[in-house]
Amino acid sequence: MSRFTALMNQSVSKSVWVIPGLLLAFLLVLGCVQLYSNANALFGAKNESSNYWITLSKTITPDNIGRKELIGFNANDLAELRKWSEVKQVFPIISNDFKVSADGGNFIPFYTDMYLEAVDNEAIDIQDLSAFKVENNVIPIVISREYLNLYNYGFALNQGLPQITEDFAKKIEVNINLTLKDKNVTYKGRLIGLSDRIHSVLVPKAFLDSLNATQSFAPKHRDIYTRVLVKVNDAKDGGLIAKMEQKGYESNQESLRSAKIKGKIMLVLQAIALLGVFILLLSVVLVINYIKMAFLERREEVSIKYALGYSPKKMVQQISFRFSRMLFVILLVTLGVLSVAQYSLSKLSLSQGMLSPYLDPWLGVMALVIPFVMYAVVFRLIYRWLIRSWRLIT
Repeated sequence: MSRFTALMNQSVSKSVWVIPGLLLAFLLVLGCVQLYSNANALFGAKNESSNYWITLSKTITPDNIGRKELIGFNANDLAELRKWSEVKQVFPIISNDFKVSADGGNFIPFYTDMYLEAVDNEAIDIQDLSAFKVENNVIPIVISREYLNLYNYGFALNQGLPQITEDFAKKIEVNINLTLKDKNVTYKGRLIGLSDRIHSVLVPKAFLDSLNATQSFAPKHRDIYTRVLVKVNDAKDGGLIAKMEQKGYESNQESLRSAKIKGKIMLVLQAIALLGVFILLLSVVLVINYIKMAFLERREEVSIKYALGYSPKKMVQQISFRFSRMLFVILLVTLGVLSVAQYSLSKLSLSQGMLSPYLDPWLGVMALVIPFVMYAVVFRLIYRWLIRSWRLIT
């Protein structure tokens, strides 16, 4: 290596105090990328191919209490929902417009008023719905799994009643009493499955539609739905939550809280990442200025070397390569620190086993790409400055 090149490389080394700044910058930027990955693992990532289900209802206020036309979703509401970019499909939930009760007959001595709802089969999370049709005076029923859990772990234990399994529950038949406009009808109700998606008592949609059609209610209420089941890309999407709040729609409050927490975390991470990028750019600018000053201090030597046929491009390439190599070493140190931090974080009880002990693969990609990008940037800036300053022609 020539004496000049050695002196140029020493100018990079003299900026060694910039190394802590570069290390801090990479820790902030790459750390934010890893934390973003962790946040998605804990709160759910927004993914166009993902399917999440939420049940929407309108907030009850003193102005709409008891008024189905205000508390429910009409055709215009459904059409607007379908236009939301966050929404994939909309499934109105139909409710009964007549009185319903259930009793256990001679087998189980109980009586209760209840309700029935229905939705398209496509929205029900049960694989086999072949038995979901009314036959031989038997109504197939799908209930929320939470209802069975409430009975087994709450009511049954407190009342000294036997707990029942899902298979046993499917063998029990209860009387479903319907008080219609012109007659009272009793059906046998039989459980065919449990839903983790819909908290309701579901019966076949065609059956409930036919019964509702016999009732005398105002035509303007005929197509009003008190609840709507919606399939979305991300139940915790900030844009979706904002639109729901604007329209006065309610859903699972836990989803709303998670969305707000995730949104605030992302804002903090973006701010920290921007700070890291600023420190990185500032460090690069300082290193470039050191190199420029080294060229200025040896202007005469540069001119002599150019006159002797020494390529200025080659001089700049060597210096840019040394700087990129220094960045690569700093990136390796950064990845080592983040790997230890990620492994420790994944073992904490707070992570609930949802965090990977390994870094996101994108960090490795960035560690490989950044030195090449910086090499190209530093080379271009210094070479163009050198050409303008000494008016050299390669």
